[in-house]
Amino acid sequence: MKPEVTKSTGDEVRKRERARTPLPSFLSSFPLLLLFAFHAFSATAQVPPVLTRDAFIRIVLQHHPMARQAALRPQLGEASVRSARGGFDPMATAAYDEKQFDDKNYFQLFDAGLKVPTWYGVELFAGYQENGGDFLNPQNSTPDDGLLKVGGQLSLGQGLFIDQRRATLRKSQAYLRATQAEQEQMLNDLLLQALHDHTDWVAAYRALEVAITAVQLTELRFDAVRGSWRGGDRPAIDTLEAFLQLQDRQMRRQQATLNFRNTGLRLSNHLWNEAQQPLELQPSVVPEPADLLSTGAFQLPDTAIQRALNEHPLLAQASARIDQLDVDRRLRTEYLKPDLDLKYQWLGHGGALNNEPGTTLMGQGHQFGVGFQVPLFLRRERGELAIAKLRLTDANLGLDRDRLRIRNRINERLNEINTYADQVRLGAEMVVNNERLLAGENQRFAAGESSLFLVNAREVPLIDMRIRQVDLEARLRKAYFSLDHEAGTLWRAWRR
Repeated sequence: MKPEVTKSTGDEVRKRERARTPLPSFLSSFPLLLLFAFHAFSATAQVPPVLTRDAFIRIVLQHHPMARQAALRPQLGEASVRSARGGFDPMATAAYDEKQFDDKNYFQLFDAGLKVPTWYGVELFAGYQENGGDFLNPQNSTPDDGLLKVGGQLSLGQGLFIDQRRATLRKSQAYLRATQAEQEQMLNDLLLQALHDHTDWVAAYRALEVAITAVQLTELRFDAVRGSWRGGDRPAIDTLEAFLQLQDRQMRRQQATLNFRNTGLRLSNHLWNEAQQPLELQPSVVPEPADLLSTGAFQLPDTAIQRALNEHPLLAQASARIDQLDVDRRLRTEYLKPDLDLKYQWLGHGGALNNEPGTTLMGQGHQFGVGFQVPLFLRRERGELAIAKLRLTDANLGLDRDRLRIRNRINERLNEINTYADQVRLGAEMVVNNERLLAGENQRFAAGESSLFLVNAREVPLIDMRIRQVDLEARLRKAYFSLDHEAGTLWRAWRR
């Protein structure tokens, strides 16, 4: 007798079969495809379709890893200063020592207080001391209610004007200035490379436009010559020559396209998003051709050159290093003095804290001490001072050398700007003149008084001159960026 299969049992079987049935492959991989599409979208969404120079630099300064590294430099300096200021933090102390042996109370020693170092080398302190026991050293004896003490310690010899604590703080403050200058220099270097790559990308786009226009004009001429040949007005050899010209222009266009793609790849090295993921520069993204244009005339005043020599990040780092070495020199000079320490403290009865009769907080006693020591030959101190002076002299000589080098580099960039500006003006005139020659030759060719060879001979220099003009404009634009970089002010022009 067969078991009866109920309706509910059949439904459960069908559910289990559907659960075991695999999904189609495209549906099973849909989450992965969705994740990949989201990643691709997030990697390209932040790049506008027309990537202007301002938008590009804004992305670089906000998300480039080197820009974020540069932002860490001042934080390192601030942390160093904070650590050095810790040398002046008040310090609470407490010590308890007890000895019990053979049912005898030898001693109990308790000493607690607060020490406050100051910038002027005076160390203030206040404390409470309570000692007792059967075998206590007499000089450690205190009243039954304990002993109060308030006083200070002053170094009149070595450490009067500067000590290790103050030297560490001064050096950390100089290091903070060095890290701020290092941040500026890192941004200068980053922006210079980014702006040069962007300029190359714009120039490649302009050159590609020239190549595309040349191909279009050559195609029109080829069609016209082929039509004339079919009508019997031109020999067949003219169609071959026109076709060769078209192939040459197409090859130039391919090379220009390759150059544009490669410059785009170099440009994408600077594009990152907030999650530190590289952004992809899509082929549809184009630059703003006007970003290649530069001012026609420029002259850097002497005041700007002098300001650059005073505020250049590299010179600021060198100056901070000199300040640190000068602190070392002052500290080594201080070590030539003998140690002469004075210590004085007022003593009071601990019962004054409880307002016991006959006790006062101060004025019941005092403790005074003097310490003195000095090496007889001071050979180590004099040797370290000589080393500090030599290092300081070496750093000053390097600073003078760097100032001269920066001044000469600024003048080099000025010479380049003036020369490139003149060449850009001459190139523009040459483009106009070549256009006139080509227009005249085309008129003669249309009238049957010229040949394709002569037309091509006029057109090739025009194409080359247009591309050369783009290159000159790019060189002039990059010379301006290089000038700001050599002056150490490139990052300021883009700081917002």
